[in-house]
Amino acid sequence: MIDDEVREILRELMTEIGATSVRILGEDSQPRTGVPARTLALGGGEFLSVEVPTRSTNTDVEAAFERSTRQLRAVRRRYEVSRLPEITITPATAQPETGRVMATIEKYMQALAQVDRASNAFVIRGTTLVAAARAPDEQESSRWQFLARRALATKDPGSSHGEVVDPDAYAMSFWYDAALVVLLAEPYATDFIRHRCRQVARELCNLLPMLEPDPDAPAAIGPRPRRPTQP
Repeated sequence: MIDDEVREILRELMTEIGATSVRILGEDSQPRTGVPARTLALGGGEFLSVEVPTRSTNTDVEAAFERSTRQLRAVRRRYEVSRLPEITITPATAQPETGRVMATIEKYMQALAQVDRASNAFVIRGTTLVAAARAPDEQESSRWQFLARRALATKDPGSSHGEVVDPDAYAMSFWYDAALVVLLAEPYATDFIRHRCRQVARELCNLLPMLEPDPDAPAAIGPRPRRPTQP
């Protein structure tokens, strides 16, 4: 979609030159933030506004500006639109794309499935499969669902999480309604599998939140009027 392409171009520019923010603006919507900014014409009454860093960098900023403006004009021509979406990217919103996050999670699952005696690995949120080392067959699908439910329902003493140790599988719950499931062949080293799963779970705790949709902007709350004091 055009929004995703524009966000990616702006995100790359911001990362390359270390900008404070990068945004697409219409002719009548240029902000006045007080931060030094470069405004580059995109044609058609649109502008690329870049709040530039005060520190010096080794990056060729002008070349980065030129490349980004060309890319944005090309996107507009390709989608045959008169206006690009007015998007703002800041360091707080420049999160990795969902596709990249998913690819990283899948690599962790593939690494788990390469452990000795393992055949497949899954990460689950609630009853939803997030990623697997490889696409599960019918038998594996019913197995991971059963193991995930057990892991999420089990609580270790003194912990909010639990684990399941079966002869042919290991499962553990972690984070918010998340579970790791590894299908294995008997016999396997339980302590080693537990250690590897805990390592992966620590990484997934940083990655899974990136798949969550951005929260809606909170409604603006004005100051409450003061009650008159009693004489």
